[in-house]
Parts: sequence; C-alpha cells; structure tokens
Amino acid sequence: MALLVFGHEREARNSDAPARSSRGGGGITDDGDNITDWCLSQFRDHYPELDLNKDDIWHYLYGVMHAPDWRERYKHDLQRSLPRVPLAAHFEAFRRAGEELMALHIGYETCPEHPEVVCEVDGVPDEGNHPDTEVYRLGKLRWGKNPDNPREHDQSVLEVNDRCRLTGIPPQTHIYEVSGRSPLEWMVNALTVKTDKDSGVVDDPNGWHAWADEPFELIRHLRRLAYVGTRSAEIITTLPPSLPDADG
Repeated sequence: MALLVFGHEREARNSDAPARSSRGGGGITDDGDNITDWCLSQFRDHYPELDLNKDDIWHYLYGVMHAPDWRERYKHDLQRSLPRVPLAAHFEAFRRAGEELMALHIGYETCPEHPEVVCEVDGVPDEGNHPDTEVYRLGKLRWGKNPDNPREHDQSVLEVNDRCRLTGIPPQTHIYEVSGRSPLEWMVNALTVKTDKDSGVVDDPNGWHAWADEPFELIRHLRRLAYVGTRSAEIITTLPPSLPDADG
C-alpha cells in the first residue's frame, strides 16, 4: 500500500511543465474542486478496476481522515506537516463513508432529528404544540445534573430553560468530536446570551433568523446536532483499517 503526501505533487511532475487547470488536463485546478489531475491519475493507477472521478476521491479522503487508526497515527503530524493519505485496500468503504459523512456535516441544518431525543415542557413530552411558544426560547443552555452526584453533568439531559429540556440524549452522541467537542457540545458553548462590555450590544441567539419567528426550531436544531454526532460515530465505527500495517 502506498502513501500519498499531498503538497508534494509538484515535485512528482516535471518541474518545467506548466500548471494547467483540471479542465485542461494538467496539474493545479482552477475550477474549485481542489483535486488535481495528477492526484486523480495516482488513484486511477492504483485502483484500475474502479471508474473514479474527483468526487470519489474527495469522499474517500474525507472517509480516511475519519478512520480511527489514521487519526491516531497522524494526530501530532498534522500540526506541523502535510497529511499522508493511504491508498487503502478498501477504497469503496472509505468513499461510501466519506460521502455520507460529508453530506451529514454539510447538511447539519437539514438532516433528520434524533428520534430518541425527547423535548419536555414542565416534565411532559412536547412536540411544539404548547400554546406559549416562548417556552422554547433559550434561557441558560446547560447539561442536566447527575442525581447521584450533583457536581457531575448528566449529558443525557440538556436544559434549554427552566421549563424546557431535552431528554434521552444517547452516550453515542458525544463520541464523535471536532477539536475536542461533539457537535452538540459546540452548540451548547455557542448558544449563550452575551453582552459586549464596551458597547453594551447584546448578542441574543433567540434573535437568530433560524428560530426567531418559530422558537421550536431551536429544539429541532439541537436534535439534529444530536443526530449528526450519533450517526457520525456509527459510520466511523464501520470503517476498516486504513493504514498498511493495520491491514496485515
């Protein structure tokens, strides 16, 4: 199995050859796809039985970069050098996973809501039917408390305000992380009312366009992020080893 070191392709090509766009059949792209023809040729040469295009390679790369063995091997290298991408034995598994992960992460605002996460208002399940829609407005977004140890957070519960909360958030929601936080954890951190000390300007997420006129959209958004985290973890769990020594 080979390892491609992206960023070194100019050295692999004839240094005297002019860089051309992907439409022209040469090296560096100018049409926004960011996969060069050189890169495409490397993959086609390695996987001659597959009719690969540049989208296939993008999806494959996204899948590989979520592979646990790849992330563990290069977790420090990525801070100071170029990524090394394996030409794995299971191209289609990574392409398929990468395609789904990419669609999920780009479409996080429109993906399905997590079916197990329940919205409760005053302890009663509620699906946006409460006569007072203000009950869904953001108060202080925070995790629930562990009943056995109030000093510990219970991340199966997310309190939206004093009356509204989400329950049934599965542990798998918090496995997939981006820079040390799950998608839902990032949103808990971001959705806070902030006042600029100098200007006095208040940044209130309740006024954000996505749910300003329909407060229950905030609940839907949080449940979508729970789905993104859970489904991402499920996809990543199915990935085969990506690195040569892991393949045996």
